[in-house]
Parts: sequence; C-alpha cells; structure tokens
Amino acid sequence: MTTFLIDNSVWQKAATSPAIAKRVREISPQHLIITCPPQVLEYCHSARSPQEYRELREDMDGLLAAWEHPTAKSALDIQQALWDSGLVRAAAAFDCLIAAYAVANDAVILNSDHDFSYIEAATGGAVRQEYIG
Repeated sequence: MTTFLIDNSVWQKAATSPAIAKRVREISPQHLIITCPPQVLEYCHSARSPQEYRELREDMDGLLAAWEHPTAKSALDIQQALWDSGLVRAAAAFDCLIAAYAVANDAVILNSDHDFSYIEAATGGAVRQEYIG
C-alpha cells in the first residue's frame, strides 16, 4: 500500500479528464489518500461562493489528514534545493509545504502539473511524485 497526497492540479481536472479520473479511482480502494493544510487551503481557495467553499471543505474533510507535520526547516530545505538547482521559481511556496508534508508522511504526490517533478529533481528524489496528464 502506498500513501498518496493528491495535488489540486489533479482534483480540479478529475471531472473532465478520463485519464486522471481513472488513476484516482485506481488509487482510492487500494492505497491511502491524505490531505494537508496547504493543499486543503489551495483546494478551497478556488470556491466562488460561501456555499461552494463549504462543499469543497467537506470534500477534503472526508479524507484523512496527514498525521505527521513537517518542520519549517524541511519546507525551507526543499525551497533551498530548488534555488541550488537553478529552479528558483519552478514551484510555489505552497508546493514546497505540500512536498514537505509528503516527505514527512512518506507519501507520493499525484499531480497534473510539473511543479512537483521539478521539486523531485531538485531534491534528488527525496520528494516522490507521480505525474498524470
């Protein structure tokens, strides 16, 4: 069993991309899916009304919250690795936090943008990710 932290790039495309929806369905019965505060904040930020915000928050409340929390140092080390690799702005600050949660919980980040592939490369594979387009 693998633990997955599913990025918002996947959640937002799952309803319109058969390939992404299929991969999420493959993961859900056999593997563990977790959330973390920065991922939930990003997910809920896309709401267009108070009602939609409540619905999005309920979506995330139905998933297991990460049980381990990273240190500030671990998130900053990920950002530093991007700088050291010349990938200065390849991933946002929230992506560095999400990646730190994934490492702390031994999770693979399922994503549909390339931010986490840059983080994986910069960290020498310490951050694990799976890209689905």
